[in-house]
Amino acid sequence: MGAVYKRLQNWMTELSVCIRCGYCYELCHLYKSGAFETDTPRGKLLLIYGLLTYALEPDGDMVEKIVQCFYCKNCERSCSAKVSLTEIFTDAKADFLDAGFDFRGLAARTDDDLCSRCRVCQAICKNEAISFDEEGKRVDVIKCEGCGVCAATCPSNAIVMVEGFGVTRGELSETIRAFLEEV
Repeated sequence: MGAVYKRLQNWMTELSVCIRCGYCYELCHLYKSGAFETDTPRGKLLLIYGLLTYALEPDGDMVEKIVQCFYCKNCERSCSAKVSLTEIFTDAKADFLDAGFDFRGLAARTDDDLCSRCRVCQAICKNEAISFDEEGKRVDVIKCEGCGVCAATCPSNAIVMVEGFGVTRGELSETIRAFLEEV
């Protein structure tokens, strides 16, 4: 199993640098939405460490937890040990794909039947995660950070974000409506 996670193996020393202080989750949007330890950057590092030390066997649910990250980098800014959290999570995505796991994480998905191929999403994506080919639009799940900008700009409403994290059109509309009712 260790050879499969070759990118993550390179982070073994840095995983040991984490002092488990918990500063990383104070501003974590995922932790605030789920409130489980495995939603925190610290929890994800512990899962990765468990995989690399053979204490844990990976499964789809564990992989989904590890790859869910909005890449806001609040965790890195607040990390007293200066652990490169988002780089570790990106390498985890790549290693999990290489190991044959099919995960969504927070990456955008496209309904090809609705997509007009206007390429507005491709132009707006700061991570260059969107491409087009003969078969349709492709989203690189390793590069996609789940920011939702592509979904917000899609004139065809063809892009779908993961429900439950406050980034879908419906969730954002509800948040705005609730805010305006308070004002």
